[in-house]
Parts: sequence; C-alpha cells; structure tokens
Amino acid sequence: MIIAIDGPAGSGKSTISRLLAERLGGVYLDSGAMYRAVAWALAQNRLLDAQDAVLERVLPSLPLEFTVRDGRMHILWRGLPLGPEIRSPEVTQAASAIAQREPVRRFLLHKQRQTARQGGVVVAEGRDMGTVVFPDADVKVFLTASPEERARRRAAQYGEQGIEVDYQEVLRSLQARDDADATRSIAPLKPAHGAVLVDTSRLAIPEVVQVLMHLVEQAAQKRTRDETSRAD
Repeated sequence: MIIAIDGPAGSGKSTISRLLAERLGGVYLDSGAMYRAVAWALAQNRLLDAQDAVLERVLPSLPLEFTVRDGRMHILWRGLPLGPEIRSPEVTQAASAIAQREPVRRFLLHKQRQTARQGGVVVAEGRDMGTVVFPDADVKVFLTASPEERARRRAAQYGEQGIEVDYQEVLRSLQARDDADATRSIAPLKPAHGAVLVDTSRLAIPEVVQVLMHLVEQAAQKRTRDETSRAD
C-alpha cells in the first residue's frame, strides 16, 4: 500500500508522515530529504548551477544511495549516513532551486519509485507524490495550513536544531517557496486528483494522524472488497 502525502513547507507533512508510517509499521519515504541530499551533493562538487546536460551526466555517478533497512529509509554518501548537514536553511534553499530542474526531478523520480519498491506499506511525503510519482497511490492526501502557522512551525523547527532565524524572514521565504512550487512548469504543487484536503492549522499532530489512519482503514477495506469481488 502506498499513501501519498503532499503539501507546502511547514504544513506538518514530515512529522505526520513519519508518525503515520510508525503506526502502520511501514516505511516513511522523505522525498524532501532526497532533494536536500542531491542539493548538498551538488554543492560539494560546485555543480548547483551546472547546465542540464552536465547534470544528466553527473547525477547517476554521485556516490549517493537511498535504501530501506530495518523499516526505515537511509540516505548514504560514500557509504556513510547523511544527517544534519542536509537540514540547514542554505541546503533547504538550494533544494528548492534544484527541484525545478528537469534532470534532477527525473533522477529522483526513478529513485523514489525504486526505494518504495523495497517497502511494504509506504508513506511517501513531498510535493508531487500523488500527482507525479505515485498517481495510483491507495491514499492521496494534501496537507495545508496558513502561511503564518507554517512559518511559526518552521522557525520553531530551526530553533530546536540550534539555528537562529527571524520569523518574518522565514515567512517571506515560505511564501516565495509557495509561489515557486505552485508556478513551476515541472510538477507544480497542487492537490492530486482524488486527494483529500486536510487543513492542519488548528489541529494537533495526533488529530491529523488519526484522520489519516481513518483514510487508510477505508482504503484497506475497499481493497478487500474489490479483491473479494474479483475472486467471486
């Protein structure tokens, strides 16, 4: 079963997707981390501004590995795990830029589907999981929240990492990211066909997880009915 969860930055989709995967005993596929890892790797090689033809040639040769082990997705660079180094504001900004590059999206589309095949139940989180990567997902959800609430969450998240940021700057950055994601020519951010919209502005995280659990249970029941009908 694949659950595709899309939404803008700060909507809570990363935390909620991770918790949902834990509840289901499944794998959390963090596509944002995959884009950050590629941005970080390109920065190491001073290739963030490289031409598409160069990216096409370089991306497959990067010593990056996305794998599922012990029910979790792991991102490795030269065999060693990547962690805090791909979570800085600078890498996040670079990831937003390269996410608009066709060679990068094509490279990660393959990696995301390949990684998902390693799991049983997969909770895939990002911005085009339901529209492009997994259009036939069993459950499709679009999480959102007000820009102000999302900026507050993102600023608090950076604070927990010991990174000092200005709330107004975070808000401006989120709004710019929203505009870029919604208007880009490749896989623009939008609800997938058949996606359930969930506004998390006034909901606690456990409440959102419970809403999604209900959707998963409904999808599982429908699959059982369909399989029974085909068997008959």
